[in-house]
Amino acid sequence: MTDRRGRRLILLAHCILNQNAVVQPLARAPAALEGVLRSCLDAGVGLVQLPCPEMAARGPERAPDERRGYDTPAYRALCRDLAAPLVAQVRAYERAGYTIVGLIGIGNSPSCGLETTHDGGARPGRGVFMEELLAQLPELEGRYLEVPRRYGEDPEVTAAFDREVRRFCAGPGSR
Repeated sequence: MTDRRGRRLILLAHCILNQNAVVQPLARAPAALEGVLRSCLDAGVGLVQLPCPEMAARGPERAPDERRGYDTPAYRALCRDLAAPLVAQVRAYERAGYTIVGLIGIGNSPSCGLETTHDGGARPGRGVFMEELLAQLPELEGRYLEVPRRYGEDPEVTAAFDREVRRFCAGPGSR
């Protein structure tokens, strides 16, 4: 049998693969953001699911919160602890010759935003977990996308982002 691994991976915010982890009432789909997943898989990119620090800290029935509510020493320590095994996994893949295409986060998230976070409303900035993760994986700086706030609600935004994901996944190391 021939090994058909593509040796290309993308890191995805937990809730892209599991909308059940999203704070209520903000889930955009019953299970996963299928368009994002399909775009990655069609490009032959394997999926690595990030942990959800908000779930780990406050559980599935948590109330929505702002970035400042999560930006505490204890939550940052939790984020670093959750990121550590993921960073080790990424390093192992890299040593074995795999390409990490990049990272997809969640726009307007207090934890997983990469360009926008939520603190008294949407604002430019990075979520707490992504700050801690990128401090440990600095080579991913600038190699990321974030799911727009209106993804799954606005068909034009959804289609445009799915196209952007396809282009992104076709980047470094593509076949």
